[in-house]
Amino acid sequence: MKKLTKKYAELLHQASIATGRKEAVGLLHKAAKLQTKLDENSTFD
Repeated sequence: MKKLTKKYAELLHQASIATGRKEAVGLLHKAAKLQTKLDENSTFD
């Protein structure tokens, strides 16, 4: 769980400093997928 949270934070950071629109959108999509996994994991705890 901590690994996913750390990866999510890293993706958001990379998206905030991304130079191109496509790059930023791609990173945000990856972060959204991780957020979904985090939400699914937290409901079963």
